Amino acid sequence: MRNFFISLLLCFTTLPTVAQKTITLDQVKQAGLHIVEITTVNNEEPEGTIVESPLFPGSYNMLYKNKVPCKIVISKDGQTLYDSDEYIKKTSGATIRINGNTTAYYSHPLNMPYKIKLEKAADLLCRGNDSKYKDKEWRLIKDAVSLNTMIGFKVSQLLDLEWTPAYIPCNVIINGDYRGCYLLMETMKQNESCRINCDKHTGYIIEKDPYWWKETRYFSSNWYKDDNVYRWTWKYPDSDEVNEEQETYIKQYIVSMEESLSNGNYESYIDIMSFAKWILLHDIIGTRDSWGSNMFMKKYDNTDNSQLQLPCVWDFDSSYDITPGSFSLLHTQENEYFYALFNSSNRVFATTYITLWNDKKKEIVNKLYDFLNEYPNSDEAKALDISRALYNERFDYHYSTVNEDIQLIYNWLQNHIDLLDQNIQLIEKSTNISINKTGINNTHITYYNLNGMKQYKPKKKNLNILKNANGKTIKVFIK
Repeated sequence: MRNFFISLLLCFTTLPTVAQKTITLDQVKQAGLHIVEITTVNNEEPEGTIVESPLFPGSYNMLYKNKVPCKIVISKDGQTLYDSDEYIKKTSGATIRINGNTTAYYSHPLNMPYKIKLEKAADLLCRGNDSKYKDKEWRLIKDAVSLNTMIGFKVSQLLDLEWTPAYIPCNVIINGDYRGCYLLMETMKQNESCRINCDKHTGYIIEKDPYWWKETRYFSSNWYKDDNVYRWTWKYPDSDEVNEEQETYIKQYIVSMEESLSNGNYESYIDIMSFAKWILLHDIIGTRDSWGSNMFMKKYDNTDNSQLQLPCVWDFDSSYDITPGSFSLLHTQENEYFYALFNSSNRVFATTYITLWNDKKKEIVNKLYDFLNEYPNSDEAKALDISRALYNERFDYHYSTVNEDIQLIYNWLQNHIDLLDQNIQLIEKSTNISINKTGINNTHITYYNLNGMKQYKPKKKNLNILKNANGKTIKVFIK
């Protein structure tokens, strides 16, 4: 597959080094966060190759070029918590490579997101001696410079999604050079002990992936086959371990699920509560980017006893980036599954979503505000502020303080929650119908969009809210 795009590769196979200010190891130690020290064999750098998107010429992504063998040591307050030992294949050490799509492309060459694979499973978050947390695969993501990911995972825990990735903020040093503050975290993976639980032999984890063209194996489903933007890629089993029988099974199941969204029989194919939790989370945090909000779908096994589930959330780059009170774009875009679910004649999903919000909103809002009020005074936040200052100095960045982040998010949520609640209740009071514009009696009728804003005329090929003179509201799709 990648050979097909070889003509699109640009000549950035070796990432340039850029002279920046030096941060000493003593400065990093004094910051107070965990320190992840990575020493590569022969001081080799993880490198990437820039590739132009075949779908959108002029937009670029990055492929990793090399997996670099290394040793990893994790410490805090002068105490070594983990030491991988020197790299010996299948015995000790690890490999590190560049990870990410557009994030990697727009990153400084010495400040990339990374994926770590240990030769021997361990718990890099150092949570004691409990072996259940051990795994070989981990991530270093650049999300310690905002609170989006931390708060997104906080909401995930409050909604009780199946799995919320664990993480620690940390400072990263590669070959003696300070590379910035990161989140060291669990990566999305099948692991019945502490990550995604599906049957080791017959289970599936797949991703609705806009970057499918970077993968060696993928498949399409009827829902997305015409737009060419999304395909399904493999998380479990690994793409090089999937056989034709496995792919045929899950592809047909996805196709049947998509058909059920149209005919209202979706209860047989999806775990309704997990879908409701997933989209409610994105509505609460105001996700703008429907592309980047990774949708990982799980099926526990290949029997009729399991359904498709959305077990986790990932990627919060566009949180708090919509008009307060609005639903996330994942909720309202017509090409998304949730649009069909909310507007189905089968109201089970919509009712589940509304009930979930009504049952959990007080707890979620109160605990979110508690977190926002308390976190700036924590030792972790103080260490993070010092680390952000080092990060800014090292790379000439201008990231804000924790308290400044808190204030922006707090203000946004204050404007968002009550309006969101009103719009969610409006779903409950509405009835879904599909109607031609010519079939509407326009006398004493007022139109609103899904965000409650008055419309002077209804939008064609869109869902509108119609309010009659008697105050009754219905949803109408204008053809």
